[in-house]
Parts: sequence; C-alpha cells; structure tokens
Amino acid sequence: MRKLGQICSMVLAVALFSFCLALLSIRTLGLGTFVVTGSSMEPAIHKGSLVIIEPVAPALIQRGDVITFEHYGQMTTHRVIAIDSSNASGPVFTTKGDANAVADPEPVRFTGQVGLYRSAIPLLGYAIVYAQAYWRLALTLVAALAFMACAGLLVFGNVTVARPGRRRSRPAAQVVAIDMDELWASHIGWLREATARETAAA
Repeated sequence: MRKLGQICSMVLAVALFSFCLALLSIRTLGLGTFVVTGSSMEPAIHKGSLVIIEPVAPALIQRGDVITFEHYGQMTTHRVIAIDSSNASGPVFTTKGDANAVADPEPVRFTGQVGLYRSAIPLLGYAIVYAQAYWRLALTLVAALAFMACAGLLVFGNVTVARPGRRRSRPAAQVVAIDMDELWASHIGWLREATARETAAA
C-alpha cells in the first residue's frame, strides 16, 4: 500500500511538472494558446482543444492556413480559403470553418500580427476552462487529494504484514523442583496452628 501511494504521488508530480514545463516552453518560444469553444473546425480541430498559435505577419499567411483572430469581440479559429492581395492597405482574407457549409460572411484584414495555427491538444482546453471558472473548487480538490495521500502513507506506512511460514517464538518452559517432604511438613504445621486457635477460642 505504501509503495502504491509513492508511485501515485510520483506519477502525479511528474504529470504536473511536465504540464508546467510545456506551458513555460510555449511562452518562451513566443507562442500563444487558445481554447476552442466551438465545433466549426471539426474534424481537424475538436471542440475543447487547446490550440497553440504563432503570431506572424499577415503577409506570411497562405491559402489553406488555419488562423486565430478576433472578430466582433469573439476569438475565431477558421481556415483561409481565399486571399485578396490587391488591397493597398494589406491582404484581405476570406475564412471558413471546415464544418461549415459556407464561408464567413465578412472577409477580414489585420493591421498587426495574426495567430497562425501550429498544433492542438484535444480535451485539454476543457480542463483549463473549468480550472479558470472553478479554481477554488479545483484547489480544494487538489488539497483534499494531497491530504488523503499523506494520511494514507502515515496510516499504512507503519503497518507490517506477517510473512507466511513464520511464527512468533514462545518462551521455553522452565522446570521447577518441588520438595514433597518440606511441603508436607508445612501442611502439618498449618493444621496444628489452626487446631490450637480453635481450642483456645472454645
């Protein structure tokens, strides 16, 4: 039981360390993350995925690329299906979700950088969204699990299991010699004293 608790604690620690290291690496490389809340890009990008994007200049975007941009105050991740480079102020992009039947109604253009899709981690976005929304509950659950793990180690760590085939050693029997003559003489003396007390009382 103690060994199992140590293994579970080690696996949890490695998983948390790997997750933090991955997020730190993403930030260090200048990449960004975004949680996909819709299903317009399925099956390429599933709902609830954590999308990793790279900020690039609009001139580097090509047809077929998936980009993440803000449209009417909402973050959108769609595929570029057409580029109009005739505009003097910069290219204009027509986008469309892979699962949508028609393209987005309004083309978009960007004055700064735009997020270019690099990768996606399925379901991880759900965990991040729930952790952000219910961080108090998540913190409480983590603390409760840590407390239970520590309590389990303390309770079961000192329990020793008896090995089969071994028995507790019993103390050896001791032989005591008895002198029967001395025992009989002592008995006769006791009878005489008792008789004398009864006679005196009468």
